[in-house]
Amino acid sequence: MSRPYERCSEQIDSRAWPYETGPAPVSLSILWPVIKMGRSLKRMVTSYNDYFTITPQDLKEIYLKKSQLLYERGDARGAVSFMEKAAALDPEDLDTLYELGLAYEKNKDLEEALDTYKKVSEMRPDNAKAHYRAGFIFLRRREFEEAISAFEEARRLEPRSADVYFRLGQALDRLHRHEEAVAYFNKAVEIDEDHLPSYKNMALAYDSMNRHKEALACLKKALELEEMLA
Repeated sequence: MSRPYERCSEQIDSRAWPYETGPAPVSLSILWPVIKMGRSLKRMVTSYNDYFTITPQDLKEIYLKKSQLLYERGDARGAVSFMEKAAALDPEDLDTLYELGLAYEKNKDLEEALDTYKKVSEMRPDNAKAHYRAGFIFLRRREFEEAISAFEEARRLEPRSADVYFRLGQALDRLHRHEEAVAYFNKAVEIDEDHLPSYKNMALAYDSMNRHKEALACLKKALELEEMLA
């Protein structure tokens, strides 16, 4: 027969057991420095993350530099790839989009280049460079009427560009519109008296009209310029 004090001891043990599990409570005065340290570390980590975060603008600059480096090394295809990435990061950046068109041209991707210049001119109709480059591609593809339209738009926007008048003369000459071509070549050399390509092409246009005296005068001027610029 069990004694009363034994039962009482068992009851005390059963009540005490739950309170004996787990660590003892830690004083707030001990925890407070740890809490403050944790907050400081969080701020430090956040600061480092902010410092090392690459913004889209930063990434675009990296892609542009990589593209230029690859082009200098002769890897035109690789240069185009990074230029495409740069343009995709900021579709509203018309300067980068125009540079992408130039990269396509260098890589002989004329269709992609033309589409890119068209995008630029649609987004910014007063971008003379985009019209000029589109005209140049049309000229290379022997689409002379389209070239003339593009060059005329560039001329309207940049009326003091000798290169634009020269290209207009070229396109007209290819269509056997020699008189008009000569007029544009003359305009080019009025703007830039040392514009060598205009004198050479003007000589050919005069020769096509059997105006050999004028053709010879243009050739002499071209030779003088070549010697001077050599």
